[in-house]
Amino acid sequence: MGTWNLGAFANDDAADLLSDAGASPLRPVTAALRSIADAPAGEYLDVDVGAPGWAACELVAMAFGYGAGGEVESLPLAVAARLRPKEDLRRLALAVLPRLAQTATSELAALWHEGSDGGRFAAALDDLRARLEAAAQGPRVVPKLEAGDVVALEGEAGAVLVQVLGAREAAVFVGTAPPDDEVAARVAAGAARRVVCDVARVLRRGRALGRHPVRKDLRGRKLYATEVGPIEAYMLSPASCTGMRDVSYDEARQHDTLEPHSEAMLRALARGEEPVAPVRSPDEREAALRAMHRGPWARRRELTTPGPFGDVEQLARFVGWMEEYGVPNSVTQQRAIVAGQSGYGRPGEEPERAGYAFAGIVALWLGRWPAESWPASLAGRLPPRPAAALMSQAHAAAAGLVDTVLSRDAALRMIWDEAPDGGAALVASVAALREALSR
Repeated sequence: MGTWNLGAFANDDAADLLSDAGASPLRPVTAALRSIADAPAGEYLDVDVGAPGWAACELVAMAFGYGAGGEVESLPLAVAARLRPKEDLRRLALAVLPRLAQTATSELAALWHEGSDGGRFAAALDDLRARLEAAAQGPRVVPKLEAGDVVALEGEAGAVLVQVLGAREAAVFVGTAPPDDEVAARVAAGAARRVVCDVARVLRRGRALGRHPVRKDLRGRKLYATEVGPIEAYMLSPASCTGMRDVSYDEARQHDTLEPHSEAMLRALARGEEPVAPVRSPDEREAALRAMHRGPWARRRELTTPGPFGDVEQLARFVGWMEEYGVPNSVTQQRAIVAGQSGYGRPGEEPERAGYAFAGIVALWLGRWPAESWPASLAGRLPPRPAAALMSQAHAAAAGLVDTVLSRDAALRMIWDEAPDGGAALVASVAALREALSR
């Protein structure tokens, strides 16, 4: 499995089941259970059968309102809600669990018992069996958290106090939770931080402490900052992400980040161990990109050159696209990118290379770029020059595209900045191409 962790949904086979369940989970969940329950006694169950079977059993328990509690991803919650409680599925799941637990005939169990987590796996199945047996009493309603509800998140380091502000926001109170008879005073006057949080997912297992008035300083519209797309791009929005608007870094840095807080993050925030971080500056974002891509970018410098046709493989793909869809479509596409009507997430070397190459092709059409710069391996494949009206549009698009090669959010600029010449060759090539297109 590519993803492998303890938990019914923490593996790729379970993820596939959730994906298949979609808006109609009954059939795939039933099939996952039947593939185990109907298998001949003693037949060996491969992990790609056992893992989705475990997930299906957990979905059945959740559908009855007997989930394991704790932080659960939104997709299993949504699938379980659509599945709804069904007694035949509950009985089927109880028949499946013993077969999943046998190390001799269940690859899932055998894999867990290879390491030190066999006991935890067995305990997880026992807990699930107990919940499915308790569900014989009938489905129970899991209370829906509403604004004002206060919960205590228990933990080894002590409980922390959290108040629901909305579906996507909560207030975390500093310090450990007080005795129950002091909760009202803490909520009314205690230091608190308002953060983004998927309330239904994160606070499900919190111990309910009643509903208390939300203080004035924790009400109203709070804006959160998000880093988006280009290195210098930021947005502000409420926790619901509606009404997002572009802002400068100077404005964005005055706001908390739009980062959903997990249960662990809420605990750390209450203990003062993990303050809410502001958005990163453009310099910090660029430094992070350079650190992340340093190795791959060094290899790119070995395989390419800084000219507009410096990546022959990518150029061949781009030319192939132009041959298949035609020069007019290519001109339309590049004009839309320049106008900001379509495009791609920058930085991104390949799409940047496409625009850079298009500008070079236009310079060749104009007769202002050295013909010998066209790769020999693509001889005879230079796209045909369009008619005058379309050529004028292509020329304008090319002039706009060449200016993006050295922009703040350009991967090409960052790649070649770390070349031995400090990016001088790229700067010179772009300057020459800009000159050719400006005449």
